[in-house]
Amino acid sequence: MRMPAYLKIFVFLFIALAAGASVAPPVFWFGQFLQASGMSDWLAGFPFHRVLSRCLQISFLVLLWPALRWIGLRRPSELNLRRNPHAAADVAAGLGFSSFGVALLVALYLVGGWFVFAPAPAWAAIGRIVVTACVVGAVEEIVFRGVVLGICLWSLPARMAIFVSAAFFAVVHFLKPAKTEIAADAVGWWSGFFEMLNLAPGLPSPALLVLGLASLLVAGWILGECTVRTRSLWLPIGLHAGWVFSQQTTNLLLRPTWADPAGFLPWVGPNLVSGAVPTGLLPVLALLLTGLMVRFYLGNVSRTADSQGL
Repeated sequence: MRMPAYLKIFVFLFIALAAGASVAPPVFWFGQFLQASGMSDWLAGFPFHRVLSRCLQISFLVLLWPALRWIGLRRPSELNLRRNPHAAADVAAGLGFSSFGVALLVALYLVGGWFVFAPAPAWAAIGRIVVTACVVGAVEEIVFRGVVLGICLWSLPARMAIFVSAAFFAVVHFLKPAKTEIAADAVGWWSGFFEMLNLAPGLPSPALLVLGLASLLVAGWILGECTVRTRSLWLPIGLHAGWVFSQQTTNLLLRPTWADPAGFLPWVGPNLVSGAVPTGLLPVLALLLTGLMVRFYLGNVSRTADSQGL
């Protein structure tokens, strides 16, 4: 019995993680050797968890193309995507809808007294935020909605494919090893695997984890439905970039008023995953409102004849 294509994605994830974890110790030792021999101390300046992180990233990039070939992907057209004549409108709509949802959330934060304006925002960071939003929005949508969702659609009904890709999107964001400090002489062949399995210290409390996963799952579902209905990535890219820009701008302009690390749960809590994922029932409701606006937009914009509804 042949393995379904969407399961091969998880096999690729496991192999890439194992490869990165296996390579990290020799790379770390090589850096120590260069320093000891007086040739260079640049690589030796990185702690082991940083070396592991970079090795994992390179492992994913190196193995991605052969993995896609093994999964059966030969051409981008096989990912259920088509040319979108509404590309500019979809990007603009995505940016507008996501920004409106976050702006409404910010208004509730201020009215509720959960956040106040920062005394001296670093306005120079706006340029970096714009670049980050564009890059993250485009790259993550190509990976999660373009490749992962597209492959899931080969063997799953549309709704199940959207759910699987959204769950994958949510879980992957929390698969980050804890940044534990390991002495150079304590690094061994299995240190990379031990670090990857040491996820618990890097995870938030159970309540925050559930709420963070809920936000990512709802966002992933909205982005997946947009992709399936438009057979294009432009609307998801606009939404994703708008969320990243609005959320990071909010982090720049506002400061929380709570002293408790849990915030004012269940309504609103601290942001997770590099400050980009809001937690609490209010952020989830804001995402659901954005989803309703997107549905209204898709129901009132003419689409190409080969667009697929849900």
